[in-house]
Amino acid sequence: MNKYIILMLLLLGMAGLWAQGEAFTGLQSISLTEARELALRQNSAYGAKEAAYNAARWGRTNAISTVLPSLSLSGSYIYMDPATSVQAGAQQISLNNDMRTISLNLSQPLYLGGKAWQAYKMAVANEEMAKLGYSNQKYILYNEVESKYLAALQLKVLYLLNQQEVSSARENLEIARLKLDNGIISRADYLRFQSRLAGKEVSALQAATSLQLALQDLANYIGSESLVMPSELPISNESTVIELLDSYNLESSAELSRRLLQVAQSRNLNYQIMDKTVELSQRAYKIAKGSFLPTLMLTGSRQYKENGIDRYEFSASNQIMLNASLPILPGLGNYTAAKKAKEEARKTSLEAKTAIDGIKLGIEAGTLNFISSAKQVKSAELGLAYTEELYSQMQERFRQNMISGMELLDAELMLSSARMTHTNAFYAYLKARSTLMQALALENNTELYTLIQN
Repeated sequence: MNKYIILMLLLLGMAGLWAQGEAFTGLQSISLTEARELALRQNSAYGAKEAAYNAARWGRTNAISTVLPSLSLSGSYIYMDPATSVQAGAQQISLNNDMRTISLNLSQPLYLGGKAWQAYKMAVANEEMAKLGYSNQKYILYNEVESKYLAALQLKVLYLLNQQEVSSARENLEIARLKLDNGIISRADYLRFQSRLAGKEVSALQAATSLQLALQDLANYIGSESLVMPSELPISNESTVIELLDSYNLESSAELSRRLLQVAQSRNLNYQIMDKTVELSQRAYKIAKGSFLPTLMLTGSRQYKENGIDRYEFSASNQIMLNASLPILPGLGNYTAAKKAKEEARKTSLEAKTAIDGIKLGIEAGTLNFISSAKQVKSAELGLAYTEELYSQMQERFRQNMISGMELLDAELMLSSARMTHTNAFYAYLKARSTLMQALALENNTELYTLIQN
């Protein structure tokens, strides 16, 4: 009975692997650069930041209108019943029932307590902050694309490793069958090899399913209508940098962290966004204080009015008026609003300091994590080389009946674990690099490697 169950699992696993393998074979390959470019065109979050920046630009233009003169044309029509009568000497004159008036009004604010100027400067700061947010979104997008790209590529490597282990388990099963036929191993040992192959088949099927989901996630994020397959990123391309980082000690690691922190202070856009946030709060406080200051407005008008007797005969009159206003009451409301704005500005400044400290700590941690991940890759690489050599020796000894089947299966398990550890370490290194590049606002690896090697 057990024999039939194992055989069924093997057949189902092989069918699933064949179907998944056929599906992955026909996928179009895409490079990381191509995935980023596609996401820049298709990603909705990036498009939203662009729209916010464009809105802020129009907001700055709109803020200028508060300090520019305004010109308006107005007219009125009045119908009176009964008509107005006026006494002209001994004669009483009845005016027209209807009268028309047209006026042209020009108004120019001269002084608004500094509120108009501060509002304009706030609009400028908002535009600059929106621009910084738009630029920063690009680096966030790059990091997200690379994270999903690497996740899919890592699962692809694990999928291929599982297939390789399935082939190895199938080869070992064939050797075990020959030994069983010759009476060298027991039936129980042979069933262990069958069970190991069935387990490998199931693991490979799970790896294929995980890869399918990761590819769908990548396609959704970059806006691709169909699944795409990430191109290979050979570890040999990173060997020089990994060797360099592996040689770092505590002193050199601290020096690199200090150097990258200096770079981040001039390039990290979050620093500049925090500065603009503080500036906005300070200007809001100045606007609140402007409520105690006077306002000065210059108004001029030219009016065309009928005299009530001659219809459509207008007489012109000009008027120039200078209005000054000083707020007196309610003084308590203006005072409390100013104090509130002052405390809001103080809170924003303290929160910005906390955020900047967090950014600095994140960059230092990212640098150390990048160095540590490179060292882990190197360690995993040595462990894998040793395990591969050991497994090769154990496999040869098994062919020569020098070790038992259980010892070979234990060696196979060690090899599988070493391969997984090496793969995970390498992709952890790539993800740590991507996170550090986002913090430093770098677009390509060359810029980072130049900073490391200087």
